Amino acid sequence: MTMKRYIARDMRAALRQIRAEQGADVVILSTQQTAEGVEVVVAADMVAVTAAPVPVTPVLAPSAAVANAHIEAMAAAAVSTEQSAMSEEVRNLRKLLETHLAALAWNDFTRRDPLRARALTELTQLGISRDVAWSVLKEMPDRLDAETAEQLHYALLARRLRTCDSPVEQGGVVAMVGPPGAGKSTLLAKLATRWVMEHGPRSLAIVSTDVERLGAQEQLRTLGRLLGVSCHVADGATELARCLDTLSQHQLVLVDTAGTHARDDEALNSLNAMAAAVPAMISMLVLPASAQAAVIDDCLAKFRSLAPACAVLTRIDEAASLGGALAALIRAQLPVALLGNGPRIPEHLRPARAEQLVALAIEAALHSPVSIDDDLLAQRFGGALNAAA
Repeated sequence: MTMKRYIARDMRAALRQIRAEQGADVVILSTQQTAEGVEVVVAADMVAVTAAPVPVTPVLAPSAAVANAHIEAMAAAAVSTEQSAMSEEVRNLRKLLETHLAALAWNDFTRRDPLRARALTELTQLGISRDVAWSVLKEMPDRLDAETAEQLHYALLARRLRTCDSPVEQGGVVAMVGPPGAGKSTLLAKLATRWVMEHGPRSLAIVSTDVERLGAQEQLRTLGRLLGVSCHVADGATELARCLDTLSQHQLVLVDTAGTHARDDEALNSLNAMAAAVPAMISMLVLPASAQAAVIDDCLAKFRSLAPACAVLTRIDEAASLGGALAALIRAQLPVALLGNGPRIPEHLRPARAEQLVALAIEAALHSPVSIDDDLLAQRFGGALNAAA
């Protein structure tokens, strides 16, 4: 048994050398990468011809068929590895080309249409997502004067935002729903205090369905005692329907629900059961403006099954950027009724106005440490500009 070492630029070339010199009746002992390419060590049967031939056992010298199959498998693996490497290289080259073309398209766009390019830049600084910013740009005329272009994109953005009056003003049964920490209980306290100041305590009742959060019921009972308002607890859809039947004489009933994560299907099913048990109940979706845009998108998608009448945007004073929340609300086409911009009761609660929301987003962007550069803008809009060209 004789061993021999072969060095070639790749496995395919090495296997060609081995077959040319040794044929198929060899065993590959090892392979490794070297500076020159790949090193392959093989073993070949070099027994000389004698009067009495020496038998070769399958363990020491595998048959030609087995050796050939082994070589074919190694060749296939080498080809597969080489193809994978080539595919990865092609993908990297394509990404590099797309990045280069996007940068060229963005630079050309800023040169040809600087006013609309500035509009896209300023919308991006607000945190507005690409799809919404692009839809605003498409609505802008091709030719603009500098004075009109200065505020037009903000006005078009405000026009996409839907607002409405608070359903609390009409009375009935109104439930606060939303994720944990959104400010539902604080919102309820603000609404209850304002209602008592305008209509008195006897026409208002408070119901808590939050039986999980520690101290949640006691918090509402304390509020009820301070306002002189009756406070009740209902565990589940059946108890809620029964409780509301006893409160039908009240002009307004505010329902506080447990904080529900968008991915907590069990809690969402419980809320849906409550809504089904009390068809007249109106839901207000409470969203924290300080949450990430993806979180707000998830909430809007998951709570859609409750058919909320409106949204309440809270924690505006804590938000580093409002653009993500505004873009999510625009995509969902859910009207905003109220804005919560602080903890004070009831002062930090006001009706929502689209122009005011955009103004608040601009103010937040002015204080944001995040800067928008041409590379980000080219990455975000260059592809669409290149496709539209």
